[in-house]
This record gives sequence, C-alpha cells and structure tokens, in this order.
Amino acid sequence: MIVRLFLSVASLLVCSITVSADDIYSLISRGHLKEATEALSAVSTAMMRDGNTLFFQSLLETDAAKSADLMEAALRTSVDIKYREEIYIKLAQYCFVVGDYHRLQQLITNYTVTWEQGRFGNQMLRFSVAVDQEKKEYKSALRQIDRYLLRYTNRDQQQWGKIDKSRVMLAHDKRIGANKLLKELSRQRSGPCVPQALYQLTIDAIDRERVDDAVFYYNLLREGFPSSVGLDALVNRLAGLSFEDIHNNEADKLTGTYYSVQVGVFSERSNAKRQADLFKQYGYKVEIKSRTISDVKYRVVYVGRFGSFNEAANFKKRLEAEHHEVFQVVAR
Repeated sequence: MIVRLFLSVASLLVCSITVSADDIYSLISRGHLKEATEALSAVSTAMMRDGNTLFFQSLLETDAAKSADLMEAALRTSVDIKYREEIYIKLAQYCFVVGDYHRLQQLITNYTVTWEQGRFGNQMLRFSVAVDQEKKEYKSALRQIDRYLLRYTNRDQQQWGKIDKSRVMLAHDKRIGANKLLKELSRQRSGPCVPQALYQLTIDAIDRERVDDAVFYYNLLREGFPSSVGLDALVNRLAGLSFEDIHNNEADKLTGTYYSVQVGVFSERSNAKRQADLFKQYGYKVEIKSRTISDVKYRVVYVGRFGSFNEAANFKKRLEAEHHEVFQVVAR
C-alpha cells in the first residue's frame, strides 16, 4: 500500500503535475511521512500558498518548539481556513503543555471569535477552564465547566467535564464534592476518565494516609486498566505509607483478631478467582469475600490467617518481592 502511494506521488511530480495541499495533508494524517516530505519539498511557493507549506512542515517537524514556531508563522500568512482551525487547537495544546497560559488565552479568544461552532469548541472551552484554574479564578472555572456539561452531552464529553470539575474543586479545597464526582466516574464501566478517577482517588487516599482506601482504589485501577500510566508511581507512593504503625496501633486495641494479606480487589468474580488460584501455591488459606460500596459489589481476595501483625507483614513483603505488586495487611 505504501509503495503504491509513493509511486503515485512520484509519478505526479515527474509529470510536473501539481500535488495539492489536500494530497500532502492526507499523506501526513495517514502516517506516510517520508512520501509527504518528498512531495512537500518538490512543490514551490508558486504552486502552493506559503501558509499551507509552513503548516505541513510543522506537522513533519519532530521538535515541538520548532513545530509551534512554524505554526505561528503560518498564522501570519495566508493559510486555508480548514488548516487554520487545526493550527489553533494544536498551538493551544502546545501552550498548555509548556505552561504558556498568556498565549493560550489569546488563542482561545481568537478561536471562539472566528469559529462560534468550531470543530474544537469543546476542547477550547476545557482549555479556558484550565486558564481560570491557573489564575485561581475557581468560581469562573466552575461556571465554565457547568456550561460545558450542559452543551456537550455524550458519554465521553460528560466524563471529561466531570474530571475537569473534580480537578478544579480539589484545587479550590472542595475535597468532598470532588471525591463525590470521582467516585461517580469510577463506578462507570468504561470511558476515558474512569482510570483517571481511580488514580486521583488513590492519590487522595495516600495524601490523607487512608491506607485501606488507597490500596482498594489502586487494586481496582490495576485490575481494570493494567496498562494505565502512573501505576508504577502509585506503587512508589504506596510503599512510602507506614502500614506497620497504622495496623499495630489498631492491633493493640483488638482481641481475638487475626491478620490476612489482601492481594486484590476485583469487580469481576472470574478475576478474583484467578487471583485466588494464583496464591494457593503458598499453602495458606485463600478466601474471597464480597464487599459492597455505593451499591457496587467487589470481591476481595485474602491470603492467610496470621495470629500476629508482624507474621502477616513478613509474608506480605515476601509476596510483594515475588509479584512486584503492593499488597496490604488487614485485621479481620
């Protein structure tokens, strides 16, 4: 397929037939970068407007700052309106990543004036929320988010709006409201913001040293989204919690208590059973217990029944070393 595309473009150039802007853009968008580069280098400014050429060069540039400079240059020249709109969203993304909120605000304002019903209106509105948050104008940010949630109603858009709202509320020290939104998102079966919600709930629990909650949400994230970015970072944060101090203090107050190692929390019974079977090799009692949270049933897998916390903690360390995961000692 790639060979045919290359020959097709090459034959056009040999025959001195103009390669259109759409042809080059199509090659870039489909990932045929070598062919696009050759086609772009073969055309002259007389055959294609300078703004389009600069935009295509920016898409092929591997250095982000240089790419942004080329797009800024394209905006100062004559560029097709459909490419101009895309330049705005790409520059907005770049400015957000590098933290240039002044330029980001300019792009948002110019975009909304030019395209009242633009293709990227929802993303620009979210960037506007981020600008307000950066300026600590939380009330304005929340008003914009509510407007976003009323305007954009499909599942993914609603999830993005709610994750943004929870972030602003946390920044505004409204933890209870933020966690309510995050828990609502975490219970949804799918969507782009479910892993983000679980990640944020884990971080919040770690910050408050709520060990049980932290391990619970971490396990849900690991089960449902094993390739999520940030899992290793969570393991490092969890490892920094003082499990022994917390549980030893509790153990001193309890009588007739035994300890188990909690090795997983699962929403699917089959996953819980698979985990239980994996840990039967150690010769300790393995149990699956149900736990209901906000009307959702989860299965918790426990290994062993130890008479002392230290005995359970030593076994936990062994399991963590062998499985490269974070587990938890719980009093039962």
